[in-house]
Amino acid sequence: MSRLHRHIVFDCDGVLWQGTNEGYFHCYHRAAVDVGIHLDFDVARERILANWGKSARTEIAGMIPEHPKKVPEVLDRYRTLVRSDLFLGTAALVPGTEATLAKLSETYALSAITGMNADNLARLLARFQIRHRFLHAISTAETDDPDKQKATGYHLRELMAGEGLAPHEVLVVGDATTDVHMARSQGADIAVVLTGHLSEAEARQLGVTDILPAITDLPAWLQAGPHPSGNPWR
Repeated sequence: MSRLHRHIVFDCDGVLWQGTNEGYFHCYHRAAVDVGIHLDFDVARERILANWGKSARTEIAGMIPEHPKKVPEVLDRYRTLVRSDLFLGTAALVPGTEATLAKLSETYALSAITGMNADNLARLLARFQIRHRFLHAISTAETDDPDKQKATGYHLRELMAGEGLAPHEVLVVGDATTDVHMARSQGADIAVVLTGHLSEAEARQLGVTDILPAITDLPAWLQAGPHPSGNPWR
């Protein structure tokens, strides 16, 4: 990794704050149960993860393949639940995130690209008082278009074009396979933090070499520069 970055793009769930990944699973499962579908929570979780990072409609269709006609009803119920305290109450800022963003913003432009819906993104950024740290705060959840899902890199490409950024000038910080695919689709660097979905072993299986315990380790890691192993923590 070159460390010639000008712009850092963060995922939110599992990176800036925690708890919400499980919150999504509970909202999806409750939505299915509320419309009369009997579904084991662990089964629902596994099925959702198979489509993680895609649209809510796609994730729901994958969660209840036995009930395709119920997808619209479950989706409507989910959209209500995910904007309630059942979801929002699960969010907790990763300790030290606010100070980390403040330090990084002295050197880099910062943005967020997340699969969270725009309403919740605005609410949580305001609750945690960190919206002012981000040049752009982009939700990828507003469309079902398969060509505009997060993993395709569509939103990252639009951001890079708008800011006149070359691939080597962008670092993506994420916690999930979707974030890795998004970064690589545009030739940007990717660093994975271990506060979300991916374990270190899973990240390495994806070919990721830059793996950090948490966002709070990012300033020191960036300052350290390139490391022979690809990761100064190893």
